[in-house]
Amino acid sequence: MKRKGTVENILNNRIALVRLEGLVGLGSLVLSRDMKPMGSVTDIIGPVKEPYAVVVLKRNVGKVGKGDVVFFKPRKA
Repeated sequence: MKRKGTVENILNNRIALVRLEGLVGLGSLVLSRDMKPMGSVTDIIGPVKEPYAVVVLKRNVGKVGKGDVVFFKPRKA
């Protein structure tokens, strides 16, 4: 899998704002650097040239912080 985003902000330890480096679909699984599931994409926001993904984090996810690199796995149709 390729690097697809960087965590820009965390809200209430439940929502991550991720700056995207490519196209990502709604519902895509978000994976940490060690490829553990972290959550899923619920929305894409911001300007078209510099979009952000809104990611709802799973409850059992460890520490997630600004600057963390994340990867995406598309949702099965």
